[in-house]
Amino acid sequence: MSAELELRWLKTEKQKGAAKRFAEFCKEDIKGQSEIEGFDIDKYQDAIKIVLEKLSESNSVEELFNAD
Repeated sequence: MSAELELRWLKTEKQKGAAKRFAEFCKEDIKGQSEIEGFDIDKYQDAIKIVLEKLSESNSVEELFNAD
């Protein structure tokens, strides 16, 4: 199965801001990474999910400055 098919769950249109840019990067990056010997798609997907979760949870700069 191709690496692109493995990331079909990654919907960039559902993301916002940095999370969206990261998701778009991963969609492109997977093409090159999958050709590297020893590449582990499961670890790659797990890392994507962790980073997206953190980026989605993070406050915007505006929210941080108006948190008073």
